Amino acid sequence: MASESEESSYVVARLLNGLKEVYTFKELEEFLGIPSQVLWRYTSYSQFPERHTAKKILDAIREKRLVEKALREALLRQNEVVEEWRILFNPRILNLVGYVIWKFYSNLEVDTVLTYPERNAGLAVMAADWLLADVAVASERAYGNWGKLLTASYVSGERGEIVYLHIPKDSIPKDSKVLVVKSIVNDFQSLNALSSLVEQARAQLVGAVAIIALSDKWVETVSRLNLKNIKVLLTWTREGFYVNL
Repeated sequence: MASESEESSYVVARLLNGLKEVYTFKELEEFLGIPSQVLWRYTSYSQFPERHTAKKILDAIREKRLVEKALREALLRQNEVVEEWRILFNPRILNLVGYVIWKFYSNLEVDTVLTYPERNAGLAVMAADWLLADVAVASERAYGNWGKLLTASYVSGERGEIVYLHIPKDSIPKDSKVLVVKSIVNDFQSLNALSSLVEQARAQLVGAVAIIALSDKWVETVSRLNLKNIKVLLTWTREGFYVNL
């Protein structure tokens, strides 16, 4: 996937598959000017659009901001309440998020997608699938069968305690490029520990992405770490959540 262009037939088919979670075939037909029967074949991967058709579809998706609207619709309730399960346990939404991550980070040639906690594993796997990368999942438990471990800690403001994270020593190869992904963050203090794990592995942290930020406290954390390529897809403002694509 990482070597594909955004207008490739396969990428557009996968994008349509994600959008189908929010839009009906009739709505997509009206938005894109493509018959619903044809769209069904694209979303089921039984047929892929030709290159010029893929470009037409992608141009319409961009013009009508269908991805932004779909993420807001899928991840937030009408009263702006965040429900994490809508991200973590919906394959089509994970696929849509994976597309967005791939769009922003494919040029970084990511080798490993790192996440925490374990419930974020599905998100990491989908991002890694789009980026053709491996997956590493940090845990608060130091499992005995993991062998040698890398360990780091951070102070959780929400829990009011020091939290220790562990990963197997060989889960992040030396000199690899690592992208951190998380579903929901507040102050994103766990990024301190995840960054330390990457440093201990003698790898390079090339970026971090969160799907939803519940406050702007994460900005201070990222600033202290002096990290580039940071992306939060939905951020909280006084007026409500803002889609930042």
